[in-house]
Amino acid sequence: MVLTLLFYAAFAIGEIACVALAINVVHGLGWKNRWHEKATMAAVAACGLLSLEMTRRYWLVHVAEWPVPLTLFALVCVFVGLVGLPAATFARWRRGRPDAIEPRERRRVFDKAEREAFIGEGTHSWMLRLPGNESLDLVARDWTVAFPHLPTEFEALSILHLTDLHFSRAYNKRYFETVFDIAADAPADLVFVTGDLIDDPDCIAWIAPLLERLPGSLGRFAILGNHDHFHDTGRITDAATAGGFSVLDGQATTVEVRGRRLAVGGTCAPWGPPITAESIPPADFSLLLSHTPDLAYESARQGWDFMLCGHNHGGQVRLPVIGPVLMPSRYSRRFEEGFYRIAPTLMYVSRGLGAKHPIRYGCAPEISRFKLVRTRLERPRESAAPRNHEAIRAEV
Repeated sequence: MVLTLLFYAAFAIGEIACVALAINVVHGLGWKNRWHEKATMAAVAACGLLSLEMTRRYWLVHVAEWPVPLTLFALVCVFVGLVGLPAATFARWRRGRPDAIEPRERRRVFDKAEREAFIGEGTHSWMLRLPGNESLDLVARDWTVAFPHLPTEFEALSILHLTDLHFSRAYNKRYFETVFDIAADAPADLVFVTGDLIDDPDCIAWIAPLLERLPGSLGRFAILGNHDHFHDTGRITDAATAGGFSVLDGQATTVEVRGRRLAVGGTCAPWGPPITAESIPPADFSLLLSHTPDLAYESARQGWDFMLCGHNHGGQVRLPVIGPVLMPSRYSRRFEEGFYRIAPTLMYVSRGLGAKHPIRYGCAPEISRFKLVRTRLERPRESAAPRNHEAIRAEV
């Protein structure tokens, strides 16, 4: 009986892990359709039926008589449950924050009494009332990030980063108005919005009035996300432009800062066009806006200095010990949240602000601010231009 229970426990855990991995990878692909949720439910139902068949066969049919595919699937699930998931969880525990990053402040923003007023009347608004749901427990995160090659003229450059707004009537518009007012309380030199502005087309009218609340003395830039591609991207782009933002869609531009050039690129690939190496302008430092962190390795090859992303929402539900389970990424849980260094690129993955299904446990939404500083470098590099990525890689 004990062996039977251990087998089923390992199989069940491994099966859940395999299904979650498959869902994560599929949702990380560049499909521009709305069938992901239905496909996910079908996959879960199929696995449930398979589990019932496994139970029936375990008690009624000798293992030697099982079909080969079913036997192999059972062995794979047991291996994942006993070895794969524990190994992945251990590796996650060991991942530390990259050097030269200092958290300055982390604070919760809203009073509990305010939250009821932030709940709208949309389809998924009931989720915001679930006990323990942290979808309205906004956190403001402030970081100081050091780059040895940062030009002196860029010292103390400030960045405000918002992502995954997911405007919908599940939230009352007052929630986003309050969020944006809080974000504007500490004006930044640069303001970036990295996609998924819309889940409800009726909320496209919210974009311009909200975005124009965010001042950025050196520039304001936005990109689209995969959810935006389920709607009228032209209207969304026009609304963001009306709000004072430059929308980058597989493009890069430059901003002059005290006589030095800062490159800013933006892409929501694989749903939109990627940035090609040939289109990246020479600059003294470079910032990339990418909706998904899945572009981390390609961006490092192109030589971007600092990359800001969202899309993964930190998993939204983070289990004790194990961490997040579901995450729409080709790399599954590899880039869940926070800082990652893939030389020469430093990447930050934000948990985002909203969600189509606003359920968050152990994963509060966030506003992110960064102050860039320079540290002493023994052998300063001549340029941080993304085009010179071979030279950059040699110096890191």
